[in-house]
Amino acid sequence: MKQLLKENKYFLIPYLVTLIIGGILLIIYTKPELHILSNKYNSVFFDFFFKYATSLGNGVMIAILFIILLFAKFRYAFAFLIIGLLTSAVVNILKKLVLDNIYRPSKYFELYETYQLHFVDGVKLHSLQSFPSGHTGTSFNVFLTLAIITKNKFLKLTYFILAALVAYSRVYLSQHFMIDIVVGSIIAVILTLFIFNWFNNIDKMWLDKSIIRRK
Repeated sequence: MKQLLKENKYFLIPYLVTLIIGGILLIIYTKPELHILSNKYNSVFFDFFFKYATSLGNGVMIAILFIILLFAKFRYAFAFLIIGLLTSAVVNILKKLVLDNIYRPSKYFELYETYQLHFVDGVKLHSLQSFPSGHTGTSFNVFLTLAIITKNKFLKLTYFILAALVAYSRVYLSQHFMIDIVVGSIIAVILTLFIFNWFNNIDKMWLDKSIIRRK
């Protein structure tokens, strides 16, 4: 695990710093106050950008990357598939069985606050199952996996930035509160690191083969 953490410090250190900043903000502000603070900073460009950037956190990304990784190494592909399924399971258990009645921002502000949120045209807003954010979990699964299998330090940092942007898109679009994306990312990062560490220690030669490399 130490080697895995060291090799991916250009993703994990910025993530840790961002996580600390997010934690401090969550302590200083209430959930609606923090959402209002972020909601005030909007523009036509960001409306367009985040409306489409958020799609990188769709569940279909799991299937797409899994297929791509089959051409690299079976070890990567099956580790990623297990990571995606486990993250989805944990997130959905929390959403549906434990915290089904937690409102998303649009519904919460409609019921409890007088502040008029800025919404992005064309975005279908959901009302329940706010905690935690599944899109955030998927984006951190995808981009941390890509960071793990690449050696380029600049790309590792770039993957973190992309994951963070997808996560923030959920707040910008008022699909989630800040606490939702923070916890969603923590679930994804922990599971991704532990499953990859486990697969790295499995001594099976066939796992290092791929669809195009069978010898």
